[in-house]
Amino acid sequence: MTEQQEDYLHFLVCIDRLNNAWATLNSVKDAKDNPLIGPAFRYALVEYSTSYTRSDGPIKKYRALETKWIPCEFIELHERILKARSKVHAHSDLTVLEASLHVERVDQTIYVTVLQNMIHGLEELENLEDIIHLIEGTLDNLYKEQEVLKAALQPKPVGVQT
Repeated sequence: MTEQQEDYLHFLVCIDRLNNAWATLNSVKDAKDNPLIGPAFRYALVEYSTSYTRSDGPIKKYRALETKWIPCEFIELHERILKARSKVHAHSDLTVLEASLHVERVDQTIYVTVLQNMIHGLEELENLEDIIHLIEGTLDNLYKEQEVLKAALQPKPVGVQT
């Protein structure tokens, strides 16, 4: 595989991941009162984010989808999703909790009280339609670029075995 082919393959994987996120979010939209809406929504945001986080290939180390494919009106939403992925959905970042721990001893018993932010990961659920439009606009841009990248791929010469 050449570096150009690996770049193309990564591009295809990103398109696939974004399509998975889009399909999951549309299922969330249609599910209404299903108790799995929360976990499915959070998973879709992680799935969306994978295209924009580190991916290593055998030839090229560290690649990620560029934000230039995202429609301008959704850049801020995109950045919030990536931040939440890193702090809430795929990791347990204690800084978002802003927690304080209080320890008291009363007689022979230790009591622990925790005061913290309530983070449930569904803060962006009210923006579900915008997230779906973000993905659709991005995919439209990626499909156009996919054709350009595919046209630039060099087929192996006739008779050459891999």
